[in-house]
Amino acid sequence: MDEGNTGSGTGEAPRLPPLNGARLTVRADASPAIGTGHVMRGLALALGWLRAGGTARLVSHRLPDGLRRRAEAGGIAVLPLPDPRETGCLDGSDLIAVDGWTFDEELLATMAANRAPLLVVDDTASRPRIPGAFVVNHNVYAETADYAGRTDATVLAGPRYALLRPEFSRPVPARTHPPVVRRLLLLLGGADPAGVSMTVLAAARQAQAAESGLAKVRLVVGAANPALARLQSEVGKAPGIEVLHDVQDMVSLMDDTDMVVSASGSTVLELASRGVPMLLGALVPEEIAPARRMDAQGAAQMLGPFADLDVDPLVASILGLARDPARRAAMSQIAGSLVDGHGVARVIAAVAPSVLALRP
Repeated sequence: MDEGNTGSGTGEAPRLPPLNGARLTVRADASPAIGTGHVMRGLALALGWLRAGGTARLVSHRLPDGLRRRAEAGGIAVLPLPDPRETGCLDGSDLIAVDGWTFDEELLATMAANRAPLLVVDDTASRPRIPGAFVVNHNVYAETADYAGRTDATVLAGPRYALLRPEFSRPVPARTHPPVVRRLLLLLGGADPAGVSMTVLAAARQAQAAESGLAKVRLVVGAANPALARLQSEVGKAPGIEVLHDVQDMVSLMDDTDMVVSASGSTVLELASRGVPMLLGALVPEEIAPARRMDAQGAAQMLGPFADLDVDPLVASILGLARDPARRAAMSQIAGSLVDGHGVARVIAAVAPSVLALRP
């Protein structure tokens, strides 16, 4: 069954039935190779589940300490998993949510055999078959038709189901678009497996040298990025450049920037919800599609794969958008119309009847 489409995510939050302690288990992993986005989406769902009166835990293989601390600070229990294919730990759940391209059809089928409904968070609709009760693809390019013949599950597709943490539902402050960008944010994912942060940082520094109005550059280094010390050393005490690590309040940081250079993973939806003008590159092939769709809709400018970018063209792209307030204003308006902070609530509203029907 299909439910939802790729239309606007803006609107009112649905009313949720009380979950009365219903137990959510999130199964997701993070590492320098696969990034942190799968876990972060799972934490967003878990935090919304807790707010609705349920309980939640994260089951993860070799979870980075920063993400473990983030989960536990939010009231989410963390269960380390020595064997990534072990499924017995899922017993006792009322809903199982799994997120990650490393979970193959066989493993998903084993999870789906549990009494609890299985929710699969997917990005590409490339698996031949997706077992389970629900499929969530919150990307801007997602269509329910992509899953025809691939699943019998209820499909929740498009950015109206964006799995954003509760803080992204805060009111968005009025955004100004100065003639030249004053504050530039660099977001290269939670892990940056290809190590492109150094290239993007070099381009931002050259752009800053060429444009005196660009007063502040901030580079966020994620929880699973092993290059923190090197990046901090590269910046040193250079004026107007700051390296931030494992940021907890990303919303305030996004609201306090005029423009961003970002990887086009799940962070795109967070940025869109805050109306941030975006230059988007791809760290992995799966990030090309969201960048392309955002560009086509006028919500961002696509840079292409970061691995193919040299410093000089990237400098030109940064300066081009930084000096174009009209284009930035248009991007901000379009992006903000795509995503709101109620996607998690919509997902919970869709799955809650099935979960509660199975509880004593």
